Amino acid sequence: MVYYAVNAFPILIVYHIFKNLLEDRMMIIALFIYFLLLLLIGIYANKKTGKTPEDYFLANRSFGPIILFFTIAATNFSAFTFLGFAGKAYTSGFGQYGIMAFGTGMMAIMFYVIGRKVWILGRKRRYLTPAELIGDRFSSPSLRMLFMLVMVAFTIPYLAIQAIGAGYIIQYIFPGISMKFGAILVTIIITFYVMAGGMKASGWTDVLQGVIMIVAMVLAFIFVAHGLGGFEVATKNAHEANPSLFSRPGNGFFTPQIWLSFMLLWIFCDPMFPQIFSRFYTAKSEKSLQVSMIFYPIIVSLLFFFPVIIGIWASTAPIEISGNEDTVLPLMVKNFAPYPVFGFVMLGALAALMSTADSQLLSISSMISHDIPLIKRKKVIATRIMVLLLSLFTIFFVIFSYDPTVGIMGTLVNTTFSGLIVLSPITLAILYWKRVTKWGCIAGIVFGESMVFLYKYIPLPTYGFLPGIIAFLFTTIVMIFVSLFTKQQPEKILDEYFEN
Repeated sequence: MVYYAVNAFPILIVYHIFKNLLEDRMMIIALFIYFLLLLLIGIYANKKTGKTPEDYFLANRSFGPIILFFTIAATNFSAFTFLGFAGKAYTSGFGQYGIMAFGTGMMAIMFYVIGRKVWILGRKRRYLTPAELIGDRFSSPSLRMLFMLVMVAFTIPYLAIQAIGAGYIIQYIFPGISMKFGAILVTIIITFYVMAGGMKASGWTDVLQGVIMIVAMVLAFIFVAHGLGGFEVATKNAHEANPSLFSRPGNGFFTPQIWLSFMLLWIFCDPMFPQIFSRFYTAKSEKSLQVSMIFYPIIVSLLFFFPVIIGIWASTAPIEISGNEDTVLPLMVKNFAPYPVFGFVMLGALAALMSTADSQLLSISSMISHDIPLIKRKKVIATRIMVLLLSLFTIFFVIFSYDPTVGIMGTLVNTTFSGLIVLSPITLAILYWKRVTKWGCIAGIVFGESMVFLYKYIPLPTYGFLPGIIAFLFTTIVMIFVSLFTKQQPEKILDEYFEN
């Protein structure tokens, strides 16, 4: 017996070496095909894209219901969908699902409240960027510039997070490759097809990426559940080991104030993402927006459940989480699903974050080139240059600035979400409140963003809420107060602006 075991040992080593080589080769081929498809779509989109800013920035406002739905969904499902969700559920439990699914699903209401009005005004006045709409209400270049700068400044960390998430995914697949190398590689590929095809490339690739992402998450759920003995067994084991994960506080994290904070954050902040706001302009008709509004909460409630339950199952699974909670979902799939499924799920994760990154890159580059008054000609060329420069900045952030101890979700809540939610009351007031004034909007933004900055560096009281919510509240109060004590626009201008 010992003789056969000793002689079989080299054979087992050879088997595992060839098995790993075969798996790596399969994954390399899959990634090559995926990246090649994205690049080909970008090249094709370039041939179909005209030379006008409207065509390059907004695909000539031509997205029908299917493309618009997929591009909004894929754009909003980013690195935290595959990485952050499961990691947060691993430590805080099912409360993560209630907040993310309900709060993000409620964003569909804002598709109508904000999106419909933006679409109407965009077609009527030929707006190309979010800041253009905001500034034009008062014919105010200063408000337009301020709004644009805030959007760009607080979206850049979100963009960098997508590259970092891509780096982690490449590293999961090929442990010999560093996170930074993977992040830089994916950033270069995104940069190429966005520069080539603009919004058409972004929207068309979102359809492909959205399908891959949805299928990948479903497969992850099915195979991880099977590997743990079935849905019922896995859930029962997790509940018996840590029942607090199945309650709202979730080990004490989801207090009522935190719960409400996240709900408000998703509902009011998500439409302020420039990549979402810009997509309201791209709708071919109001029907396109309505279809997105109906189906978005359905796909959210289904898709967000899977990473959360996998994160909860991980609390009792025989795996080792090496200090980084963002690794939970990839580790679970790698340990409890066949390698081809693991590879496809990693492609789905890449699709989720790349579909967000390309949209962010295009939208903030478009704003910089269109909203800065110094750039008056050749705005498509200027946007392509900005895409390249922002990509280089993202690579710089990946190499020198990212703090892995904070995690993906922590980074986003502390920067992007807190900064952009301040713009929400300003946008709603401009769209619906005739009495708001330019000075009310400027004062609200300046005061709100100052609070976000102070909360980051000074331990001010939050009363249990997230700092961004306090900033949101005071922005609203300051905007209303200053507007009531400053001069209102003439009724003639207001009537023209609010006429549908």
